[in-house]
Amino acid sequence: MDQLSFTVLTHWLYSWLAITIMVVRLVSKKINKEVYNSGDYFTMGAMLCCTARVATIHVVLIWGTNNMDAKTRASLDFTNKEIYRRTIGSQLTLASRVIYISYLWLQKLVLLDVFRRLLFKLRWEKMALWSYRGVFLVSFIATQISTFSECNPFHLYWQVTPDPGTCVRAQFQLILVASLNIITDVMLVVIPIPLLISLQTPFLRKLQVFVLLTLGLLIIAITITRLPINHSHATSQANRSAWVSGELLIASFVVNMPTIYGQWNLWRRGRPSHGSSNAARPYSGLSNGPVLSRGKSRDHGKSDDFEMASGNTRSKDLDTGLSSSTHTTKSQIGISLCLAATLDTSSGKSCPETEDPNEDRMCSSAKEDEQSSVVSILEDKS
Repeated sequence: MDQLSFTVLTHWLYSWLAITIMVVRLVSKKINKEVYNSGDYFTMGAMLCCTARVATIHVVLIWGTNNMDAKTRASLDFTNKEIYRRTIGSQLTLASRVIYISYLWLQKLVLLDVFRRLLFKLRWEKMALWSYRGVFLVSFIATQISTFSECNPFHLYWQVTPDPGTCVRAQFQLILVASLNIITDVMLVVIPIPLLISLQTPFLRKLQVFVLLTLGLLIIAITITRLPINHSHATSQANRSAWVSGELLIASFVVNMPTIYGQWNLWRRGRPSHGSSNAARPYSGLSNGPVLSRGKSRDHGKSDDFEMASGNTRSKDLDTGLSSSTHTTKSQIGISLCLAATLDTSSGKSCPETEDPNEDRMCSSAKEDEQSSVVSILEDKS
């Protein structure tokens, strides 16, 4: 097998493995009767990007581009057919860079949606979320602009003859995308660390959660590794494409593994969570926790029953040190939500707004019980 065939095979294998991981995430949530949230819809968008990149990069690898070293250029006979193919390949290279960036930033939003549960009820919740979203938006726009900013005039991006120069190597774009990718990934890794440090649970369980939440370090390691390699092979599109395909696979694994792990735990226990996208979930599916059934929603203007039914195990405290009573502190809520976010088994939804303060307090207390019960997943030693 020659180098080109191996690169094409690797590209297809890595890409479809990445897609398979995302499919497993979505299918597992359906099996457990979970309602799709925004993270799942971002995942669907990432799947479309990955599928589109499979097609575009295949053509790029087979037909080639205008990015060649002097020796290769001197050895080629630039027939009309050769020029046509390399022109199309060069144009698809631009498209694939847009798709690649879109895929990575969609995956960041998926992970941010999971980590959103970490910030529930913390006083800096909104500020943190909006700050992260703002940084992601600005970095996304900057990377996309860099894709089209190196060649002037613009048609040099796909000009085959005469030699368009070094702008088609897109070295500035490579460095900028890698740098912003690392920065935003570090931001995502940092989110759970303070709560993990405060988590009152045996070291091995804390380590288990920490590993799940910091898998993003793998993406950072891959990006740092491939940056000098791609830079030293600036005229090899095959080299760049192969590394990117590997990075997309690692990103898919890192982002979706916490959710897949949580769904696997639910399926293994045989107790789907029966989530709802329109109201607070009546039963968490993880323990005999509270049932919410009465309240008045301002959004819908109608009354629903919110009744709190205690389960058989509510009087017991989990050995993690998180109280299952209604007096759980905000810091404890944050810690329990750390696990909930890791395993993606809590809806993370707020109580519906009501005009009655007593109902608000009752719903909030029940919500805290439900969130604390999520920790019991880690108590399964089988």
